[in-house]
Amino acid sequence: MNATESIHRFLLLPSHVILILLLEFLNSFRSFGLRFVLYNYITNEYGISDTQAGAILGIKSLVDIGFGLSGSILVDMVGVRRVSLAALSVALVGRMLLIFGRSTSILYAALFLFSPCGDALLSVGLYRVALKKLTTPLTRPLAFGLSYAVSNMAGACVAVVVDRMRKTVEDVHVDVGSGYFMDVVGGVYTPVRQFIAVTWVVLFLTFIIAYCFLEDFSVIDPEDLDEEYRNQGVSIKGIVDDDTSEKYIDVQCDVADDNNCHLRVTTPPEGMPVEPMVDRSILQKWFPSSYQPLHQEGEEKHNLNNSDRTRVASRRLPHYKMFRTKYIKSVEADTSPCKGIMHILKQFIFIMQMRDTWKVLVFSFASVPVVLQWTASEIVLPPFLERRFGESIPIYTIQSIHMIGCLIFPPFAQAFTSALEDFRVVMPGLWIMAISPVFVAMLPTVGGACIWQLFMTVGQVLWSPRQDSWTAGLAPTGMEGLFFAVGSSRALLAPLGDLAMGMMNERYNTNCPECRDQYGHFCGGLIDDSDGIDENALQCASAQESCNIFLDNMQQVCPTTCIECPSWEPINPSTFWYILVSISIASPILAWVFLPFIRGRHTREDRCYGLCSMSVNRFVGICGAPEDESSFNHYGYIEDESDPKFKAKSHDISLT
Repeated sequence: MNATESIHRFLLLPSHVILILLLEFLNSFRSFGLRFVLYNYITNEYGISDTQAGAILGIKSLVDIGFGLSGSILVDMVGVRRVSLAALSVALVGRMLLIFGRSTSILYAALFLFSPCGDALLSVGLYRVALKKLTTPLTRPLAFGLSYAVSNMAGACVAVVVDRMRKTVEDVHVDVGSGYFMDVVGGVYTPVRQFIAVTWVVLFLTFIIAYCFLEDFSVIDPEDLDEEYRNQGVSIKGIVDDDTSEKYIDVQCDVADDNNCHLRVTTPPEGMPVEPMVDRSILQKWFPSSYQPLHQEGEEKHNLNNSDRTRVASRRLPHYKMFRTKYIKSVEADTSPCKGIMHILKQFIFIMQMRDTWKVLVFSFASVPVVLQWTASEIVLPPFLERRFGESIPIYTIQSIHMIGCLIFPPFAQAFTSALEDFRVVMPGLWIMAISPVFVAMLPTVGGACIWQLFMTVGQVLWSPRQDSWTAGLAPTGMEGLFFAVGSSRALLAPLGDLAMGMMNERYNTNCPECRDQYGHFCGGLIDDSDGIDENALQCASAQESCNIFLDNMQQVCPTTCIECPSWEPINPSTFWYILVSISIASPILAWVFLPFIRGRHTREDRCYGLCSMSVNRFVGICGAPEDESSFNHYGYIEDESDPKFKAKSHDISLT
């Protein structure tokens, strides 16, 4: 399937996909908006040390994981809409505490209680579940590439907005008199604190849109079923040729039966008409040269025999069917809570017995070292730039290089590589991203940071969106939320990453609180002495208050960076970045070691899933080359049920 056909199929998906991408943008703005500024916010405005800040973020990540897992189960049980509205409601309260809170107790309540109950539920792939249900295997790589781009577009917008506010917006003093109201809303609102208020507005807008428009829908194309269905031996002919009733498959779990989870083909009620994102007539005007051949091949399909149909199925323009999603209910009205818990446990056990789950888990944990670069970009890079080069450096605009690249390139990368096997794209991306911090190590300047962001982006757009699409394709229908949560288990190590980055800041990127005021501003100016008689004329001051720093003469300067701070001890700025390169390289090496198992083309008896193979192709695979080119199916390949290999893996599934 070429890029043009991939675009055609995607544009014929329901217009509800646009709503999901809009919600993904707003949700990512909320998420990036807090993640980008949180570290500097708590260290500068609350006077918290680097190590303590890393510990706080680590604890927050740990609590988020627990709530995120619960949220994933809820998504499978009650749907995306209900979980989204509940989480947004709680997140609005938590974000408001961060805006107005002045004490560490309020900070802890916001980060450890309201953020997990709200933000964590919104960050478990909530809208990825909705997007997976609204796409088919042939459209999923492009859809998730666009989702990835939309998410990073939000991050780029965050970077630009917050840097613009830091540069042009001044501190706001709110004085509403004395009393309780003054204690709540009074005080100084720095540009960063004002930006957090902007994210609250985005949260509120997201809530309104989700409440008014978000619904739970699923889309199927009988000729483009997920791999799990084809592997179960479901007849393509049995689904396509029945003109009286379309059939589809879902996972059903019976609470009363120990062997409760199984695939079942069911006959749903009549599907809703799909209103495509782009009407077919408009699509024909946009792509006149390519639309007509595809349309003609679809018409000719009815005159072909069964074996010929499978060969052209990937070329026929789809006719999607859309249904309201049927979510698995944990309990009936008269079922005890104990049985409900057992039902959830059985779902979990069912997922953990799938080899696909372990494929995702192995790759997820193998990618942990390189993913530390994301943590370093959020926790280490902002203070690294601010402390060494001053507040005037556009820290978050530099971060936006990464976001803008992840906005522009993923759709093109996924469209033009959709015919390639997943890990032929993933492995080169891992290598490029793994070595990218070497540029900051060799050139520890603003320019070096920009080059790092650029090369990290090139690697990331190759492997990360493709991993999302690959994982979504393996997720069992009806259990996507729980599958995504289990597959994201590398998040269990996120607290250690946050703590480690905080400790690295303390050791290799130290702060200079004695040269900054209580709001985090550097004491880079002199107290104004227009009359020339002030004995404190050589005292340094920030934009808000005077500092306890005095100059001996006018040849000295007040510190605008930590490097200029008299008490600051210089440290080699390259050390940390060399450490980060050494850690990151472990990811592509680990992924290569387990690649035969991850690809799923070997059994346990076949040299331990192929891990012990010593062939030349095995070693060439360190860059993603497959061991056997002929064993890999491309996107859009549909197996013929007359093929003995297809029949060999078939199972009987009853049609109801």
